[in-house]
Amino acid sequence: MKIRFAEKSEAEAISRFVSELAVTHIGSTLQVDGLENLLRSTDVESTITRMTDGFPHWVALEGGAIVGIAVVKPPSHIYHLFVRSDRQRSEIGRRLMNEALWFISDRSGRATVTVNSSLSAVDAYRKFGFRNAGDEVLDGVVSEFASSRCREIYHRMAPEAGLTKRWTRPRAAVCSARQHDY
Repeated sequence: MKIRFAEKSEAEAISRFVSELAVTHIGSTLQVDGLENLLRSTDVESTITRMTDGFPHWVALEGGAIVGIAVVKPPSHIYHLFVRSDRQRSEIGRRLMNEALWFISDRSGRATVTVNSSLSAVDAYRKFGFRNAGDEVLDGVVSEFASSRCREIYHRMAPEAGLTKRWTRPRAAVCSARQHDY
């Protein structure tokens, strides 16, 4: 498996990947308008716009196929983290999250990292060291993911500053190259 920065030429494949997983894992928790907004935000044009506007995208690839993606909305928001259903619980999400967190740490230093989580992903984010930042948001409030039901979760970074989480991979190994073989 390789993790690397995505290229704009991959926007269509990224859009298709995220849209399919969003429908599968998030769609049933949304009202019709919420699902339409979510799908509109994952279309090819929106994906290209995010890439052009400086949202870094990482793809995890196996045999040339996308099996995972992470996107950061600068300075410190995890915009997307998706792993193909049959590859979940195989450390792909953790590796993508590490890439995103090191990027945020490099750019922002000491930062609060936020993510809007689908209800089905809350446990995964807790395993990554995030914690609830507030109460569940119910219908009537649309998050950045266009979800009408989400929990905001956050994690404070910068373990060298004495904050809460230490990552298992050394910083130099994570930041030394743009592409990693696992």
